[in-house]
Amino acid sequence: MTSERITVSAVADYAVEDDTVHFECEIDAPETVTERTIPVTLTVYDPRTYRFELQANPEVATESDYPPLDTNAVDSDVALDVSEADGTLTVDTGVLAIEVGLDEWSFAVRDTETGATVFEEQRADPDVFGRQRVDALGYAQEEINHNPRRVSETGTSFRLSPDEKIYGAGEQFVEFDRRGRELDLWHEEPLGTETERAYKNIPFYLSTNGYGLLLDTTARVHYDFGNTSTASGTMSVADDEFAYVFFYGPEFREVIERYTAVTGRPARPPKWSFGTWMSRLGYESREELETVAERLREEEIPSDVLHLDPFWMRANKSTDLEWDTEQFPEPEAMISELLDDDFRLSLWEHPHVPVGTEAFEEGVREGYFVTDGTGSPYVMDRTCQGDYRGALVDFTDPDAVEWWKDKHRRLLEQGVAVFKTDYGEYVPEDAVFANGKSGKAMHNLYPYLYNEAVYETVAEVNGPEEAVVWGRSAWTGSQAFPMHWGGDPQTSWNGMSAALRGGLSASLSGIAFWSHDIGGFRGTPSEEVYTRWSQFGLLSSNSRCHGTTPREPWEFGEDALDIFRAYANVRYRLLPYIYTYAEVAARTGLPVVRPLVLEYQDDPSVHRLDTQYLLGEDILVAPVFTESGTRSVYLPEGEWRDYWTDERYAGGRTVHMDVELDEMPVFVRAGSVVPQREPTQSVQHGTPDHLELDATLADGAASGRFYDADADELVSITVTDDGETLSADLGGTSADRVTLTVRTAEPDAVTVDGESLTRVDAAPESGEWTATGAGLTVVV
Repeated sequence: MTSERITVSAVADYAVEDDTVHFECEIDAPETVTERTIPVTLTVYDPRTYRFELQANPEVATESDYPPLDTNAVDSDVALDVSEADGTLTVDTGVLAIEVGLDEWSFAVRDTETGATVFEEQRADPDVFGRQRVDALGYAQEEINHNPRRVSETGTSFRLSPDEKIYGAGEQFVEFDRRGRELDLWHEEPLGTETERAYKNIPFYLSTNGYGLLLDTTARVHYDFGNTSTASGTMSVADDEFAYVFFYGPEFREVIERYTAVTGRPARPPKWSFGTWMSRLGYESREELETVAERLREEEIPSDVLHLDPFWMRANKSTDLEWDTEQFPEPEAMISELLDDDFRLSLWEHPHVPVGTEAFEEGVREGYFVTDGTGSPYVMDRTCQGDYRGALVDFTDPDAVEWWKDKHRRLLEQGVAVFKTDYGEYVPEDAVFANGKSGKAMHNLYPYLYNEAVYETVAEVNGPEEAVVWGRSAWTGSQAFPMHWGGDPQTSWNGMSAALRGGLSASLSGIAFWSHDIGGFRGTPSEEVYTRWSQFGLLSSNSRCHGTTPREPWEFGEDALDIFRAYANVRYRLLPYIYTYAEVAARTGLPVVRPLVLEYQDDPSVHRLDTQYLLGEDILVAPVFTESGTRSVYLPEGEWRDYWTDERYAGGRTVHMDVELDEMPVFVRAGSVVPQREPTQSVQHGTPDHLELDATLADGAASGRFYDADADELVSITVTDDGETLSADLGGTSADRVTLTVRTAEPDAVTVDGESLTRVDAAPESGEWTATGAGLTVVV
């Protein structure tokens, strides 16, 4: 088909209305294109946030409900200073100067304080013959039926600074820095984590120039981050509307906080969901499941969730959401008995209902399925587990949503705690939905609606504080339905490293809670891969063992079992810290697992670092991708304490550590207070009876936070040592007992919350002493 590019060339007229500037733009187009003007709108929400929109077919433009954007969350009274000089219109927000060329279209955003160019449309990237390498702001039309033209895509290009780095675009498994990559944001089953295909495509990216940009669309998105030309980036949408929301920080943390305020933040998941999940594909009977549960307790492996993959349903009938009662007799009693031993049950599902089931017949009869354009359900073969055909539930049909919810309600009322919402990537472009839209518009949005329906049902039955899913696919705003895991990585070192890259990318795209298959998915990992993956997985925001073969630690030998147990205990010891950052994520949108660039944005050494990460702000984890040997770990500015040995290291440098199979480098940031507790075999509800606060001083001070669940407060903790007196403010935590360990101080006196403590014991040989009063112990 013949395609023509139409480019915005100048501004014919403009009008300022409150916080919005309306432009009528002239176009540069071939003679075959109808002469007209194109509307472009600039709306400023706050001094650092604006929306840009071009409508190629404004006469039929409609506002979409999806993805849901709450721009009121960042909306504020902005006194725009709009001025025109020398053919340029400048919109000054107080932080940003947005400059629009009138006689010859141009668009640039500058920081008013520094004068630095933050974002600029590219109109000067010619080759040696003067031909532009990239397309400027505008749209493309393609010829259909030998004459009429239709808009096929809209988009723009932008300049790339020589040292600019690009991150995000969802959970991408390719290089952490997207610079030099082309990406198509269109959900696909990646069949691994080694290609550019992705489950979680999110049209939001971050630039080290200090901004984030969200394309407001559900259509296919194409990014070129400097592949065609190293001087230019491009972004295009397969739609007749091109709209984006621009967030300026310049700190990444600020960008993500405002971005998630607009697109949605997750509620804090239930505390038990931060325990260890044990799974495989799959437990095929009640007896097998209960045997694993018993073994976990016998081996003293802390665990809280057991998961059943497809075999909980009858053969070739997944997903009709009906129990196979021959393999799992009396499921309600089974669930109750598991809960008595502190195990929650998770069930697998996907949104394809198989032909030959009563559920399929009912769905056809009531019109609950996506159709194929003829009015018939869109039936596809090999839709998922097993060789069978099925139809997609239509989540734009309120009756279909309620039907799907009812199937889950029955299971939740039996005691099921959570569902693994697998798949969601298979919507064909020519499918038709109840809302009148095609698969072309709904393909990327479908997993959002699917996870929303299941998440809401868990909240409705079990209560909002218990709401959680274990989802695979995502689009803009999907972070509001936690949690997510990274799909099906290889059982290899590469699979492990790719899983981490994907998770770090997801974390910069709004996904606050993220996990992965410990050990990899397909096949059997070696003992070394499994062990190393366990260390990494048990210090992720959430932890689940899963794969096509057994993933229980005793399957890999005594050494693997011992190492798994040790790291699982570390995880459960750190649960107060992890749960604190779950609350932080709910309040701010900041992820629990963080790439170092999120916290140390100005340090060039971390700009492409994707083999280590921060758990919260204060714990640095460096997974090992070999059996043993030397692991090089970059420590950012400041001082860091080895979690295992207490050895101190100056930051701003790389340290090389010899690591045996049972060793994974973990560091604690000096100046932090890490809340902990004695590990237990299952997650304990509420505030720990005995809270342990581990303070690592830097320049005589440390601070931290603790989420006090009983009080529902995020408590601030500070510790200072002036060389004579150690003073601590514990924020009024409701814990019955508190032990504060301070590394390292030698005070003559100790005060806590303004009260002096009495020295009760001395240990001169270690230089430590303890003071006790009213359930409080201080160890220095």
